[in-house]
Amino acid sequence: MSTDTTRIFLGIDWGTHSSKWACSLGPHRRYFDSLPIYSSDLVTDGESMIFGAPEKARSEDDLIKWLKGLLINDPLGSSFWASPRADTGTSLGEAVAFSLCCLLSDAKQKLVDQLDPNDLSDLELGFSFPNWLVDRGRGPKAAARNFCQAVAVSVDLFSSASARDLPQPRKPYSVQRWKEVVSGVRPAVKADSVMDLAVENMTTLSFGPTHNGVTWRFLTESAAAGLPYLRATKIEEVPGAPGLAKILVVDVGAGSTDVGYMLRVRNRKTQDEGFYYFPPASSFKWAGNDLTNEIMKYHSARGTPLTYAEAEARKLRQTDWVKLSFVEVWKARICDHVSAYIDGVTDERWLPLPVSLNLVVTGGSGLVPGLRESLREAVCAALLSRRCEQRVVDKVRLSGEHIPRLDFATEAEYARRAVCLGAADHDKPGVRYMAKMDRPVLIQITTPPRWV
Repeated sequence: MSTDTTRIFLGIDWGTHSSKWACSLGPHRRYFDSLPIYSSDLVTDGESMIFGAPEKARSEDDLIKWLKGLLINDPLGSSFWASPRADTGTSLGEAVAFSLCCLLSDAKQKLVDQLDPNDLSDLELGFSFPNWLVDRGRGPKAAARNFCQAVAVSVDLFSSASARDLPQPRKPYSVQRWKEVVSGVRPAVKADSVMDLAVENMTTLSFGPTHNGVTWRFLTESAAAGLPYLRATKIEEVPGAPGLAKILVVDVGAGSTDVGYMLRVRNRKTQDEGFYYFPPASSFKWAGNDLTNEIMKYHSARGTPLTYAEAEARKLRQTDWVKLSFVEVWKARICDHVSAYIDGVTDERWLPLPVSLNLVVTGGSGLVPGLRESLREAVCAALLSRRCEQRVVDKVRLSGEHIPRLDFATEAEYARRAVCLGAADHDKPGVRYMAKMDRPVLIQITTPPRWV
């Protein structure tokens, strides 16, 4: 068994458009330099599947996009494991597990190449969980159950098989062989244990161990995106309160926008720190794909059609289209969602204090020119509507602080990887859920009358 200094924490971000993994070692958060980004699309020719294939190897007729969206949007439809799909030749569950397993096996191969194999016995996996776990009803519960089962299957394979025997990104893998592999694993996977998973207990529940002692946890998407920034944000002192750091994270992905509010509190006497996440917003389905589709419609109407990949590339560059009306509508809808969330944040104690509220905008589509500035204006207006003082509103700032010792060419590269970095955090159980924080009660002491 390895020591705490060499314990391995692997974080997985399976996104709608792109997927990433990150790995940190021990409590000092020494991250691997290799932090890949893969397309989440699957390519199939009927006989084999490929996860993360580069664009030059794709054909639109063979492309399966947005599996995560299918998982979320139609959880009560066909059987997750038993109903074959016409595009992949597998069930949706088998396709999701295939994508997750490719990410895990890619990370495992890198670990085997760089570390002592004995260290792999003390490994914890972290998976980001979309904020739709907040939603109530049969649909979200079924989607959560399906996702957890796919995770459990992929973790079992990751822990029991060698990396070379598992599917790898950008390499074809037999559809028939994969179906046989999954059918051999599923009866032994105890995925029902995750049925108690909720936003309130997500960071504290641990699953496993599986073969070789591998365990895994979950973290809400917004908390995972915000945690690396929260750990790096400077503590501020304010009279009559402990040291504080506050962040509002807005993770704008391809398929959803996830929003959450988090605190870092330091005890003045002991210097002990606490990390807290408040109830996040429900996952908002208005996100990057919607803007990409609008860009394609705009250019098609002008007689200059773009492919999806070309529209994606143009979305993140400063061009004349940024000021067009459909872009303003797109930004306004996200800003309205964030404003509504700020209006309902259940923190009446720390939010109104004049300590910087660091606005963190992550995700690939969070880089759209002008979005960050629009979000700051919306947050300031929402705080004013809560009757916060002007000095509190003036403290809303766009954050650029993040974990040191990570050498990315641009801040954008960090923002795209924020979720997997947070999922690889060394102390997810230390990030505790806070249902609400009430306004402090003022006790008025009156002097009794003096009798003469």
